[in-house]
Amino acid sequence: MGLFARWMGYGTTSTKDRYTTAERAIGFVDITRPILAMMGPLIAGAGAVLSIKGFPPLDKCILGSLAVLIATFGIHAFNDWADRKRDKLVWPNRPIPAKRVKESEALLYSIILFVIALFISWIVFNTTTFIILLIALILGCIYSIYLRDRIGYLTLPPIIGLFPIGGWAAFSPQTLFSNPLPWVLYLLGLLWQAGHIMVYSPVHPVQKVKEKLRTEVPALFFVPSPKSASILGVVFLFLTWIVSIALYFATNLTYVYLIIAVLSGLMAVSAGIRLIQDPINKKRALLAFNVASLYEMLLFGGILLDSFLYKVVLKGG
Repeated sequence: MGLFARWMGYGTTSTKDRYTTAERAIGFVDITRPILAMMGPLIAGAGAVLSIKGFPPLDKCILGSLAVLIATFGIHAFNDWADRKRDKLVWPNRPIPAKRVKESEALLYSIILFVIALFISWIVFNTTTFIILLIALILGCIYSIYLRDRIGYLTLPPIIGLFPIGGWAAFSPQTLFSNPLPWVLYLLGLLWQAGHIMVYSPVHPVQKVKEKLRTEVPALFFVPSPKSASILGVVFLFLTWIVSIALYFATNLTYVYLIIAVLSGLMAVSAGIRLIQDPINKKRALLAFNVASLYEMLLFGGILLDSFLYKVVLKGG
């Protein structure tokens, strides 16, 4: 549970005045939130395999996944740097407030990760992919330092939707604007992230404004109550479920994907409904967030698994 919590971005269970070199080095791993970061390659990979109706060459699979993973590491590190003051109250055991990673080190670390990811995309893929990744990183940074707190959590989903677009462009840039499928994937990523981030909202401290409970961060130009945030989360997760089923009929995906999509979606929506019943229960909020995270991994991972089984195993291609 300790490793899971650290790699989901919750921080360690305790802090110390002094850390060993090894503990500080591990802090640089924790700040990238490795479990959450795995979502990036899965979403981008779904766009990649559907763009060519199969699996790309192994070397490009590895390098493409690595580029997205490193970019996501960088965004998480930058986010923790941007939240360095806020986290002293909200997540005091994260690497920066716990002083396992210095503020200046976190910022430099994120920039280095961005440069590595962009370099891979430029050398291995194409200009379109590079531009999409660059836009996603710039918007991700703007989200952390301005959009989230000034406008709201729901400014993040359109950015995450760029991941499958980038995956598609890596292997089929010429069809990006002539085929509607990458934009269905964009919608799928957008809706999932909207649900994911809204069930996460009640995890943070709840404030009392004019005798009414309000979440710490706005949704989109308005600050919802914990219950309203939970309801919004469930609505978006349900819409994700609907679009994920529609995706089955729009592609050559098999029943393997459909079963995964249906069952994992029901699981995520159910956890969200439980949160609505007790929206200020932090354990339920964390559970709903963790289940929504798992939903993404199963949903987009299901696209990859289905494509692999169909193209590589069944057809031997």
